[in-house]
Amino acid sequence: MASPYMFDSDAQGKPQLSDVLAKEKSASIAMDAILRSEALVRAISGDSADFAQGLTLLLPTNRAFQSLDEIPDDLELTMKRHFVPQVITPQQMEDGISVYAYGRVARLRFKVSQGKTFVQADRRAPVEVRGAGTHAGSGTYFLVDQLFV
Repeated sequence: MASPYMFDSDAQGKPQLSDVLAKEKSASIAMDAILRSEALVRAISGDSADFAQGLTLLLPTNRAFQSLDEIPDDLELTMKRHFVPQVITPQQMEDGISVYAYGRVARLRFKVSQGKTFVQADRRAPVEVRGAGTHAGSGTYFLVDQLFV
């Protein structure tokens, strides 16, 4: 499916999360999945009332997709589990914050163990959250090497 959405990474003004994500080579498969959903494109572009409080994206890497036997049937629902309609700081993650993903499709619980930060989506196995967070516009993203399927 061809994407009707294009991001102008040379645009003037404050960059949005979409501008920064377009350059994240380690998550190009996730970006393709995001571009298939108008709601998710609006979220990363800073153009969604659902994300008025900001956005934290737990961005699955290419490795996350490549580790699957098959792509989930409802890829948009799977990706929504990685979108949090508020900005979460690394400190809040360390403090063990618990939040709902976009559309309340999953409860995400953060914790630190042995100096590493993890997120657990509902009752799935905890997944390591990598990086200190990259911020642009009204959002922040972190990398994860597993999909919340």
